[in-house]
Formats: sequence, structure tokens, C-alpha cells
Amino acid sequence: MATRIDIPELEKAMDGLLESALVPERWAGTLEAISRATGSVGAHIMPAAGKFSPGFLTTPNLLEPFDVYFAEDWYKRDFRERGISVALAKGIVIEHDIASEDEFRRQEFYTEFLARFGLRYSVMIGFTSGDTLLSLNLQRRVDDHPFDREEERILLAMRSKLTASAEIIRSLQAAKIESMSEAFELSGTASVFFDRTGRVSHLNSRAERLLDGDIRIVDRELTSASQEETGLLRRHLKAVSAATPSSVLPCRRRCCSHAPARHRSSFVPSSCEACRRISSPIRTLLRSLPTFPNAQERTAIFCGGSSP
Repeated sequence: MATRIDIPELEKAMDGLLESALVPERWAGTLEAISRATGSVGAHIMPAAGKFSPGFLTTPNLLEPFDVYFAEDWYKRDFRERGISVALAKGIVIEHDIASEDEFRRQEFYTEFLARFGLRYSVMIGFTSGDTLLSLNLQRRVDDHPFDREEERILLAMRSKLTASAEIIRSLQAAKIESMSEAFELSGTASVFFDRTGRVSHLNSRAERLLDGDIRIVDRELTSASQEETGLLRRHLKAVSAATPSSVLPCRRRCCSHAPARHRSSFVPSSCEACRRISSPIRTLLRSLPTFPNAQERTAIFCGGSSP
């Protein structure tokens, strides 16, 4: 059977990957162009593992399925994740690498989730950004022809441009983080940057001087001597990753009960002494960094005032 992929149009759409890396607002249009060129009904990019709600790019017509995917916890029981090992081995996975016709009929992921939106067949093209495995997924409907081996061969050629666009974004992010960190340093502000998993990815020298026995970094995690406060910080970082950029955790220490309002709305991961030193609200950088679903820096804690 002749391929449904329009190769000239796909090559043109692939050129848009590099443009979108520099101008994030173009991602939706680029993914729609790739979807049309490959005879798909939608396309999205997301981490192959460690998925979370805001961590993906998609064509608008897949937003509703994604809402259900996360709201009903299908991302925790995604049958297609069994294809990750195949993606690592050969760089691409089609649906028949993952499931048989019998599994299409009996697996809940197909019968209860995908069938609700008339979807079934997909191809996952794996590529990397640093040490993060990402995937471009193309979706076809139940009554469409599934992706076959010839189309797999054609689509595998997309990997180099996907990786290049991811590396461009990663470089832009790293440069922006470094310049922001230096700016905070010059202004006397300690800053700690986190990746999307809540792990510390960068901190400036003023922040380093705040680390002591009470505040420390263990296995790239910012922790407190108090398990309760460490737990609060973990929950806050998780909330930030879940796209709640305006959320802040209240300071629970009595010594802050008479602090200015902006301090009472801050999270203080430390003792009373550290509460004096680290008192500004946790802010997010969701709008200031290039948008891409990898594990690059998304958030930072800005600790007000000069460090001792």
C-alpha cells in the first residue's frame, strides 16, 4: 500500500522544527504541518518517561484527550510505555511494535481511553535533549491505515532535526539561566534553579553561602533539617510543575507571624535563623524560558537580601 506521507511537505514541515526552537510560538503550527504531511490527525512532543500535565507540546485537537489522559491518570498506566525500550534500541516505534490485534480489543488503554476519541494507531520517534529521552508522537484514528515499516523508515529520518531543535533550546535555556544567575548575584540575591523534576540544576555563589547544616542539597534536592519543611518544599515544587505558577506556600513559623504580607506568603525551608535570611516568595520562570517538554530549568527560588 502506498504511503500516506507527503515527503516534500514533510521535509518542509521539518524545517519548521529549527524555527520553532528559536520562536516557541510557532510550535503548534509546526506540529500541525507535520501532522498533515504524515496523514495523521494530531501530533505531540513529550518526555518518554516522567510525564506531567504541562510537560508537552501538542496540536490543539489533542488537548481534550490530554486533559483526560492526566485527569484520569492514564499517564500512570499508559500501555504504550512498553515501547520505550524499542525506541531506545532503534529510535522509532510503531503501534504494532507495542500491541497485537488482540490487545487492541482487550487493553483498557485502547478500549476505554483512545477509543473515546476515535484514536488508535501511533508512531513514536525518540530523540534526546541532554540526558532526557523525548518523543514526537503522531496519532491516527481507528479507521486509518496503521503506520507501516516503509513509513517508519521515512519518519526515522526526522530524528536528527528533532535532536537539533532540542539542543538549540537546551543551549538557549542554559545561557538564560547563567545570565539570570549572574544578574541576581550582582543584585545581592541568592538564587536556586530547579529542573522540572524538582532537582537543583544551578545555584549562584550567594545561594551556596546559605547552605549549612540546616539547609543543604542532598542528591540534587534542596532539603531542610526538618522533614516537615522538606516535605512542604517537595509539594510546592510539584505544584509548580503542575502549572500553578502563582501558588506559594505559607511560612508556618511563628517568628514570621508579624512579618510583612509578602513574607507571610513565602515558603521558608529552614529554621528561624534561616527564616530571617531567606524570606522572599518562591517565584516561577514558566513564561521567561523557552517552552519545550524536557527537564531543563523551569523554576527558581529567589532568596531576598544579601547573604552573610
